[in-house]
Amino acid sequence: MEINHATKSDINAIMACITDAQSLLKSCGVDQWQDGYPTAEIISGDIERSESYLLTDNGEVIATVVISFAGEPTYTTIEGHWLNDNSYAVIHRLAVKAAHRNKGIAKSIFDQAEQLCLKNGINDIRVDTHRDNKIMLKLLKQLGYTVCGEITLLSGAKRVALQKELQDNGRL
Repeated sequence: MEINHATKSDINAIMACITDAQSLLKSCGVDQWQDGYPTAEIISGDIERSESYLLTDNGEVIATVVISFAGEPTYTTIEGHWLNDNSYAVIHRLAVKAAHRNKGIAKSIFDQAEQLCLKNGINDIRVDTHRDNKIMLKLLKQLGYTVCGEITLLSGAKRVALQKELQDNGRL
């Protein structure tokens, strides 16, 4: 399975992944993504910027993620400290279809995102998540991400900010 760029025709499949993720977060008592975010309009913008990716299995969209090399304005100010000031990629809006959970899909997406970053000469990834999103926090820590502090979204909501410095290790 590989991640590939999404197209406008993939919006409904992406939104199905998002809806499943919203249900999971709600069932875990996490208020992240419970206010209508992310919308199809936001997903459409991700696609227009070529930042939206899909993971498919036998033609079925089973997961979605945003990988951006454009930086993240809300990361400019952090209560804490980033590991460095290097150029970085941002991972946002990762969602796996309910039927494909607990199969290592999210880990696979992060692994492939790391390879994409290294291929593009980027050695750092930054990500943020809700402090109550224990599933994502556990995964990120297992993958070697370091908690750097807390950022504030434009909405005023706080998020845990994490970063990983990538090592090439000749995997390209």
